[in-house]
Amino acid sequence: MLIALVLVLAGLGAILVTGREGRVLDERSRAQAAETSTTTTTGSARIAAGRCRGVGIPIDVDPHRVLRRHAAGTTFCLAAGVHRLSRPLRPQSGDALVGRPGAVLNGSAVLTGWQEEDGRWTTSGRLPPEPSDHGECLTERPGCTLSEDVFIDGQRLARVLGVEEVATGSFYADYDRNTITVGDDPEGRLVEQAVAPALVRSAGDRVTVRGLIIEKAANEAQAAAVDGRTVSPRTGSGWRVVGNVVRLNHGVGIGVGSAGVVRGNEVRDQGQLGVSVWEKGALITGNVLAGNGVAGYDSEWEAGGLKAWETENVKLVGNDVHDNRGPGLWSDGGCHRTTYRRNVVTANWGAGIQHEISYDALIVRNRLVDNGRRHKGWAWEAGIQIQSSGGLGIIAVKRNVVDGNANGIMVIQSGDRRTEWPAPHGPHVVRNVLVRRNRVSMHADQWTGLVHDIGNHDVFGRAIRFRANTYEVDTGSARHFAWKDDVLTFGEWQGPRADQDRDGTLVVR
Repeated sequence: MLIALVLVLAGLGAILVTGREGRVLDERSRAQAAETSTTTTTGSARIAAGRCRGVGIPIDVDPHRVLRRHAAGTTFCLAAGVHRLSRPLRPQSGDALVGRPGAVLNGSAVLTGWQEEDGRWTTSGRLPPEPSDHGECLTERPGCTLSEDVFIDGQRLARVLGVEEVATGSFYADYDRNTITVGDDPEGRLVEQAVAPALVRSAGDRVTVRGLIIEKAANEAQAAAVDGRTVSPRTGSGWRVVGNVVRLNHGVGIGVGSAGVVRGNEVRDQGQLGVSVWEKGALITGNVLAGNGVAGYDSEWEAGGLKAWETENVKLVGNDVHDNRGPGLWSDGGCHRTTYRRNVVTANWGAGIQHEISYDALIVRNRLVDNGRRHKGWAWEAGIQIQSSGGLGIIAVKRNVVDGNANGIMVIQSGDRRTEWPAPHGPHVVRNVLVRRNRVSMHADQWTGLVHDIGNHDVFGRAIRFRANTYEVDTGSARHFAWKDDVLTFGEWQGPRADQDRDGTLVVR
């Protein structure tokens, strides 16, 4: 139903581009949107659109002007249809932006006036004179930082870096000439170019964003389409981002700071990262984070499903995280007291859960399957990866199902990262890690255990304990257990060489 609705709203001839903001929906599309049920399902997330009591924002009215005319703490009800924005909405503290069924915040401009030459079509764009160069790209994707994506009938085109490379399904943006060239005939089709640097951005506190489709922003890496974090000189707190579909934006989908709640959203196909979290006390729960990282940012820099940075008491609970081009759930840079509970994390390019240069964590009752598709090698890309991190109290890894990842559960001390910034609670060293009562399934050349590349064995004396885990393997003689520069059989793992899992169980398939 959602796909059909969006095609009605954004498809062939449905949008009449008029006025300064270019936001008019034809009457037929409005009527069809109004017939949509109050809760629309997409994948396993739900658009929480429905009743809204507040100040209405019709489709042909400038929403920026409406927001400016009302005091902080106002609820705004956005009408069904496509609200095209060239700059972000800036809600005040306590404001709520609520979508009626079929309401879309769209950060793109419609392109028309095409001229064909040699099987390619060119028109004037809406390009900035100086495009973004923020971020690090994969070698094979050198244009990832350019954030002005192009879409035909809602599908993102692949970017090429020379007009001679343009073919079906791709486009070239000439920033010097301000032109867009595509390899598909645009006649009778909706062609859009991302222009807005964000869609909702504010340093206000207690802002609510609910029931909207939020798409096609030209936000650069580490900036979010819905962003309460990146506004100088402070970030907003207490944001509630609930029941939205956030898709096809270039950088990050949703970014929240202290006490932010991100619940029940579908966050798909961002160029860099699905969700970004800062500061203290955020709850990220019940979301679908899928297919993010498509622009080609290097996940060694930052890409994937979710990343938390210098956080405290953040809870990641009950999320469905799959097919992201980087780690699934990733805490990096001084994160303390992080909870990962009951998440299903599957088929991501990097580790399923990656807890890096951070501190105390509880990793419990998650299901991690088929992660590590990038195949970096060594001990990397485990289902659960504790990387240069240690508990001031404890990092507890308990009752998880870890099945068929590039590695099982790995604790890694890699590089001299003791004082790497940020280190708010002391040096980044592996210590006080308890791995207990997990079920780990491994095939050939997949490991569980503790490894290092720091040139000494000090890490092995810092209370790293594997207890009462169950391991499923293809053969009982296989070496799946890494310890002190060696890979051991299960018997050696239990014996004096490692003294781990004496109460553990090996199951041969």
